[in-house]
Amino acid sequence: MTLLAPLALLGLLFVPLIIAFYLLRLRRNEHAVSSTFLWQQLVRDVEANAPWQRLRRSLLLLLQLLLVVLLAVLVARPTTERQAGLARDLVLVIDASASMAATDVAPTRLAAAKRAAIAALNELPSDGRVSVIAATETARVIANEASDRGRVTRAIESIEQSAAPGQLGDALKLAGELAERARGAEILVVTDDAASGAPDVAVGAPVRVLTVGMDRDNQAIAALAVRADPSGLKRTVFASVANYSDSRVVRRLRILADGSAITARDLQLEAVSRADVVIDELPAGTRVVEARLTEIPAGEAGAMAGPRDLLALDDAAWAIVPPDRLQRILLVGPGNAYIQTALSLLPNVELYGATAEEYATTTGKDKFDLFVFDGVLPDELPDAAVLAIAPPSSSPLGTVTGTITSPAIGQGGTDEPLLRSVDLSRLHVARAQRMELPDWARMVLPTATGSLPLIYSGLRDGLATAVIAFDLRQSDLPLQVAWPILASNLAGELLGIAPTAVEPIAPASPVELPLGPGVVALRITRPDASVTELAPGATGASSVTFVETRQLGVYRVEAIIEPEASPSPGSSPSPSPSPAAFPSASPAAASASPDPSASVPPSSPEPSDDPGIPVGPEDAPLFFAVDLFSVEESNIAPGDGARLAALGSEPDPEVAEAGVARDEWWPFLVAIALVLLLLEWLVYERDGARRIAAGTRRAMGSLTRTRRRAS
Repeated sequence: MTLLAPLALLGLLFVPLIIAFYLLRLRRNEHAVSSTFLWQQLVRDVEANAPWQRLRRSLLLLLQLLLVVLLAVLVARPTTERQAGLARDLVLVIDASASMAATDVAPTRLAAAKRAAIAALNELPSDGRVSVIAATETARVIANEASDRGRVTRAIESIEQSAAPGQLGDALKLAGELAERARGAEILVVTDDAASGAPDVAVGAPVRVLTVGMDRDNQAIAALAVRADPSGLKRTVFASVANYSDSRVVRRLRILADGSAITARDLQLEAVSRADVVIDELPAGTRVVEARLTEIPAGEAGAMAGPRDLLALDDAAWAIVPPDRLQRILLVGPGNAYIQTALSLLPNVELYGATAEEYATTTGKDKFDLFVFDGVLPDELPDAAVLAIAPPSSSPLGTVTGTITSPAIGQGGTDEPLLRSVDLSRLHVARAQRMELPDWARMVLPTATGSLPLIYSGLRDGLATAVIAFDLRQSDLPLQVAWPILASNLAGELLGIAPTAVEPIAPASPVELPLGPGVVALRITRPDASVTELAPGATGASSVTFVETRQLGVYRVEAIIEPEASPSPGSSPSPSPSPAAFPSASPAAASASPDPSASVPPSSPEPSDDPGIPVGPEDAPLFFAVDLFSVEESNIAPGDGARLAALGSEPDPEVAEAGVARDEWWPFLVAIALVLLLLEWLVYERDGARRIAAGTRRAMGSLTRTRRRAS
């Protein structure tokens, strides 16, 4: 045994002091007398009593002496030394991803991981140092080479549960970099190892793994989306529910529109399978659709015994309904039946046409939501969304440096929203404009070399803009099935109803929010009703990036308009556009010139019972949803950690010196001290303790008699 603070044994000097107090204490026997007159002489005899008396046996004195000795030994911190089980320098990685919220280990896997990590610190050498990394949506160092066990423990306890997929690969890479600073360092990972594969990373230090979790029983909403049919008159809800359990279960799927339940389906899910649900009757004006997965209450029809759903994070999902406001598109060019047909079939769209000469005299340009320039460009671009096809010259849309003949088609990104359900692998282009990719744009479709863009899109000064570098008539794109889908995706993004704007965002993913004219900041309301204001980082910025998307649910974005930028209430309406409108079923131009201002106004949603969703025709907020649609996190089957341990290197035998770990006795000594304090109180207050015990017995007896009479 070793004492870490031997000077604390000086507290044993209180032992003779307590004994002296007992020796100096006067003791008298109590007697009942009828009068004190005959005892006056004894009062003078008290002064003659000797101050030191023989020490008598006393249980109270013995308990006090034992308590003083115990406290002195406790402060001296006795310890037992043994061989340490961990390296002197330890990098501790704790997985806090969404799957760690599973409740198969009480209360959650993350709480069990924290307990296991704190317990593992007992194997650390007495002079060991610990760095702690939290593997959440990012890898974060929350303690760096700390030698204070209390500080390390507090750092571990401060790790919060994440609703996002964990970046365990990044955490291991960071842990390897920290371990390189100390020779002989070791990495300890505490995780459920529920991912389908090991991270693609090599670690230059030994890796140990502590796993938590026991079961894989979980059901999840794997997908939720809202789509409009080609007529634009009906909205359809698509939901997919996955069962990751080995057992057959029955679950209830509830669909809510703006907080009000509209339908419920009882789903029988086979082991490790999916069930898809399609709901056609979505109320008009719905803004937010919510899906909730619950167990069927016992006693109801269809209820059956089965495993519990161990992860609640993926039992709810949200989808934003694309707005059905009437959109107006102006097609400027010599006339192209392929473009007219594709755009006129879009739902809630009015298509107008004008030649390049007519565009200069067109009135009411501010009434259009999208301008499509086919082979022409005006001297001044409109202050609205633009789609340019084969731009003839350089402009703010991009620099034209020449032409290219029969360019080989490259491959767009797999996550590119404009290429969703679009296959351009068989596209042939006879001639295209040689263009440089602007700074504001992203590459959608490159050439085979990847250096030249054929299609690109982005935000130009806060305005949605896309460019197709080739004339459609110089390609076979209009003859392919992909063309109407690509046109729909382009129009959707440029009109503000793109899949990226309405489909769910992955947790902790950044969201780029455009800033319109006169907008000085954005007010963002999170799912928990907390509000933050986000201002652009630079003057004239066209967008801001919101990164605080850690909560699951619906976010509301409202624009804060500069006061002088607001329109005057008495201002007169803008002139109506003058070009001809294309009939919705025909690519040919019509002779009439309808006034878009007299068209059907945007629909106003019905009031919602959910206070978190604004209503009213004057409200025009932007909504986006953050959902956990991750197979990696919903499939919570725990692993054994062997594949993670294989990522590390073998221990260096030259530095594999085992340190000395210390086990302190203070928890055991504190428990004994508390027992002694209780015994001392019982001895000192024995009369009061007897009265309390007697009163408790009487109360229990009275309660028993009352129950007997009641029965």
